[in-house]
Amino acid sequence: MFVDAHTHVGDTGAKELGVGLSHAAAVIPPDGMKHRFLRSVDPDLLTEMMRTGLIDMLQCGVAACGDFREQGLAGVAALRKAAAGLPIHTVILGRMDEDADQAELENQAHRLLEEADGLGVRDVEAYPAALLARLRRQYPDRLFAVHAAESAAAQAASLQATARTQVARVLDWHPDLLVHLVHATPDDLAHIAAQGVYGVACVRSNGILGVGFPDLARWREMGVRFALGTDNMMFVAPDMLREMDFASRLGRGLAHDPTAIDHHALLRAATIEGARALKLDARIGSLAPGKEASFLLFDLERPHLRYLHDPISAIVHRASLADIATIYVRGAAASLV
Repeated sequence: MFVDAHTHVGDTGAKELGVGLSHAAAVIPPDGMKHRFLRSVDPDLLTEMMRTGLIDMLQCGVAACGDFREQGLAGVAALRKAAAGLPIHTVILGRMDEDADQAELENQAHRLLEEADGLGVRDVEAYPAALLARLRRQYPDRLFAVHAAESAAAQAASLQATARTQVARVLDWHPDLLVHLVHATPDDLAHIAAQGVYGVACVRSNGILGVGFPDLARWREMGVRFALGTDNMMFVAPDMLREMDFASRLGRGLAHDPTAIDHHALLRAATIEGARALKLDARIGSLAPGKEASFLLFDLERPHLRYLHDPISAIVHRASLADIATIYVRGAAASLV
């Protein structure tokens, strides 16, 4: 089954509301459309929306996701409640209140890191770098993730203010994974690869927000380990088949080279690499003795799959959710309603 390395499950109820908005108007707090929506929704209804989003992911063949969870401890508790009883691994990356003072930020961070699986940092400007570096040392087993170089404006502002790229600045505190990297420079990518940090590409979300596209061919050339994510459910369905197909066509087209992206690498990015990025690879992401038996069966008798020559290419470029015959989760055929 697939692993969605970056998503926002809590945005399920805001589906399609952000289409046509700029990146800032759609998602940047405190007054981005998404955050205004989250403040307006009854907490019980929001929990039900999140549960619906998780069921949607399971029905799309997703066995695990990494969720950047807004709303502090309350958001972490709500997502745990939403996921209760569902056979999906939900890696919860909490966030502190960006408007809090230094002492309150630190207090919130420790409480979050005791409850959540890690931190999901919105932007390099969100919290003091010294605080994040200190937390990284104090919680080496937690997952630290950050959005970086998503928009050209954010990258330019970082260079103007500090003479350093967003990526260079976040690498100072040694995160585990960087999301988006649309405007990462070649030097950025070289340093990411050298540190062994994962990149997470969310190409369909980048496209609908109009921020540009990550140069996946360059990522591959520079040796960046990467996984795929679908990002905001507000904009993008959690369909990793569509994500792989779009990433493949985009990468080859931008590079003007049909060999620039390998379909085997993209299937790995949607499965085992996503599991590794979320530190779940001992349990899921591939089939091996001792791991969970979570996998998909495709109906190869469908007309567009019947005479395939390369099954991996067919899954990446041709298969759809309608071609999934059975979803097995932890050894049992799933019944997801």
